[in-house]
Amino acid sequence: MKHFHPLFARIDLGRLHANVDLIHRVAKVPLLPVIKANAYGHGAVAIAKELVKRKEVAALCVGTVAEGMELRKAGIKGRIILLDWVFPEQASDMAELGLEASVSSLAGAKALARRGVRRPIVVHVKFNTGMARLGADMEGAVVMYEKIAALKGIRIASVMTHLADSGNGGGFTAAQLELFDGALAAIKARGHALPPRHAANSGGIFLHPESRYDMVRPGISVYGVQEFGEKDAGLKPVLSLHARVSFVRDVKKGDSVSYGMRWTSPGRRKVAVVSLGYADGYHRVLSGKARAIINGKYAPQIGTICMDSAMFDVTGVDVKEGNIATLIGEEGRLKVAAVELAREAGTIAYEILCGIGRRAERFYINK
Repeated sequence: MKHFHPLFARIDLGRLHANVDLIHRVAKVPLLPVIKANAYGHGAVAIAKELVKRKEVAALCVGTVAEGMELRKAGIKGRIILLDWVFPEQASDMAELGLEASVSSLAGAKALARRGVRRPIVVHVKFNTGMARLGADMEGAVVMYEKIAALKGIRIASVMTHLADSGNGGGFTAAQLELFDGALAAIKARGHALPPRHAANSGGIFLHPESRYDMVRPGISVYGVQEFGEKDAGLKPVLSLHARVSFVRDVKKGDSVSYGMRWTSPGRRKVAVVSLGYADGYHRVLSGKARAIINGKYAPQIGTICMDSAMFDVTGVDVKEGNIATLIGEEGRLKVAAVELAREAGTIAYEILCGIGRRAERFYINK
């Protein structure tokens, strides 16, 4: 059966690998790429299959046990690290799948240890140095580490922390790393051999060389989006998002478009209805702020974005039903970046990419 795709994303695997090349040249240590949240909207299984080909990639990072299970069912056999919390009820599934856990407490480690009798469960001990999300507080972190190291059924693969403000060059990251280094020194002073250390996310890799340690965890940078610093790092966006024009109509002066009459035509205008909406991650808050590229021209979004449709002013543009609108991506010299949409929506590019819904068919190309 031949399929017609009103809404689709193109994922450029050539750019994916070029970004990995660049990240590794900067980091100079093994990579632990983050592919949680469906690889930030890019398709976790397809991205994982590309990344495991790379000798620079030591393991893949996901968020949840379910995400790890998806990769295992797809035949991904390498190391998979869970970055989010593992509940005791999930320990058996985690052990069976051979996933590695991040642990933030002795109680959490003990819950996993009970399932690791036949084969030790691999864990990454996480310290909270300022993110105050997961991770053991620094006051008791060293003692906790010792007690986890003594547990039967547990093998510590690394010690880690997470940077809260690495996208900026300020002193908070330095303060976090100072706390982390202090804990590591204390562990070593108590006679323990230090396991590999990792802290750097994308901002850390590019802006804070001291955070690179033994491994790094690139996330958004893998997908070619820069949410850190002001200097262009040379990353190339991997994803572009496209939708078909479903209907073209003329409106006259005074006519309103879409819910709530938020846009009223100032004169005769041509309007294109495009087949995507907030159900597909094209956020309603972008109403009247976004733009698309249609037939080589920028077209401003008008009226309230609907669940399944968004309208654009295409006055003076030769547009027909079935034509393709680019919502994220490039056409010649024209460009609409995920970062641009994020700024208009008052958020970050992560949310724009992660929000792209399952109705968008993903196509993988290699330019």
